[in-house]
Amino acid sequence: MAEKGVSSGEIKARGRGLVVSGVLVYGISNILTKVIGLFFKIPMNDLLGDTGMAYFNAAYTVYVLFYMISTAGLPVAVSRLVAESRAQGRFKQVKKIYRLTLLLFFVIGALGTVIMVAFSRQLAGAVDVKAQLCVVALAPTLFLVCLSSAFRGYFQGFRMLVPTGISQVLESLGKLAVGMLLAGYAIEQGKPIEQVAAYGIFGITVGVFAGLMYLWVTKLCFKPQVYDVEYYKEFGDGVEDCDSGLNIVKRLAAVAIPITISSSVMSLASLIDTLVMRSRLESAGIPKDTAVELYGAYSTQCVSLFNLPPVLIYPVAYIIVPLVAECIARREKKRMDTILDSSFRLTAMIALPCAFGMSAIARYILPTLFNSESSLTMAPLLSVLSFAVFFMGVLATSNCALQAAGKEQLPIVSMLAGAAVKLIASFVLCGIPAVNIYGTPISTVLCYAVAMGFNLYFVGKHVGFVPSVKVSFLRPTLSAAACGAVAFAVSRVTERLLFDGAASGRTENALITAVAVVAAVLVYAVLIFRLRAVTAEDIEMLPKGRRIASLCRKLRLLPKEAK
Repeated sequence: MAEKGVSSGEIKARGRGLVVSGVLVYGISNILTKVIGLFFKIPMNDLLGDTGMAYFNAAYTVYVLFYMISTAGLPVAVSRLVAESRAQGRFKQVKKIYRLTLLLFFVIGALGTVIMVAFSRQLAGAVDVKAQLCVVALAPTLFLVCLSSAFRGYFQGFRMLVPTGISQVLESLGKLAVGMLLAGYAIEQGKPIEQVAAYGIFGITVGVFAGLMYLWVTKLCFKPQVYDVEYYKEFGDGVEDCDSGLNIVKRLAAVAIPITISSSVMSLASLIDTLVMRSRLESAGIPKDTAVELYGAYSTQCVSLFNLPPVLIYPVAYIIVPLVAECIARREKKRMDTILDSSFRLTAMIALPCAFGMSAIARYILPTLFNSESSLTMAPLLSVLSFAVFFMGVLATSNCALQAAGKEQLPIVSMLAGAAVKLIASFVLCGIPAVNIYGTPISTVLCYAVAMGFNLYFVGKHVGFVPSVKVSFLRPTLSAAACGAVAFAVSRVTERLLFDGAASGRTENALITAVAVVAAVLVYAVLIFRLRAVTAEDIEMLPKGRRIASLCRKLRLLPKEAK
């Protein structure tokens, strides 16, 4: 249903403006978070080595699975219910939702922490029982992060992503500072490597506590009426009636449980690497100690780099939920389509150059960051794994579109299909001597591709939105492929000219990486304009967008403005 008195141009500008502003705020904080996290893992890898990082990453993988089960769905459900209640002028119900959510997260977090501690030995055994101490050290984090998620879901319902972003930065800073100090102390005391890893991973718990304290103080100072001005004008003091606590819990569960299941399936897919990789490598004739080291190197180096690009994509996805939920509640179909169109295009324009570029110069990125003997071995694996970035990005955006439209049960089908493909492919491929460890990244690419395909079908059928293949995907793909080709060619030429084709140190690889990235970014920036993957309208949504668009016209990147 069209909005009365509002033109389609105004709807488009308002919808896209909300997407871009939210993405910018949350995206910057996510970049900082991931950069800090990477700077945590690089020196930690130097301290612990591949074996110690295997213990560290095994515990963290277990924690992430419990984290997803505990918190994946409820924050989304809270943000959606809060957004809907605000749009309907039910301000008292917003407060009630917050109080119930905080209580639920307290119980869930406490229960999850107890389970992690009680079954730490069994959970660690997939890689090595020596990882048990790491699991125990990380267990309190689950309780703290559950409470943080209650605050984040509430704020996101107000389209406030700043508190979430700042709290995540604080978590990362605490993890970096405290984790490194504790790990260094354990080494000085001559403790065994599994205890050093446990000391280092405890820094995550301290960092999450710092982030929680910030969210708590922010909530104390928060004045929701400031953000509800437009609704107060429409509803006055608001609608008095509130749903019962039981009905609110049922609605939260109806939204949260399907999201939790679908999100947990993908975390379970990551756990498959932990469970299957070592045993199948051993069956292919690789000794146990070597298999553990390979898992530690792959999970630390390849997976860490693979997880960087989504930091730019997830803000696009997260902002969809409250915006689309609000559009549906107010029956603003045109505005919803505009928001989804911008979101899918932004996702592709971010994910594709990251995928092609990282694949092209993985040979130089890993030695630059980790300076490990295993980096050159891991580089081809990262080159394969990188292509899953695009599929994962579109999957995340389509997931949130379905969740916001009340179809949160459908991604479960997509995720189960993807996880099944991954399990089968990983089991078969890792056991083939000629493929062995390459089976892990190949199975991940297949996993996300299958899940994405299912999701796009569901979005078209049940949400009524089909992204343009030509505009949203084909044009960015052509631009990104050229970007990757330039990065590959420039990196090889630079290595040959400056280092006689034999760059080995961190400094040499860093220089090659920097030159290749600059060249690739310039080519991509020109091509997305030439191929019309980005338009003047997109540029004008940004802060100072009109000035930027004017500069682009002067540089002949955009056509002249019609008179």
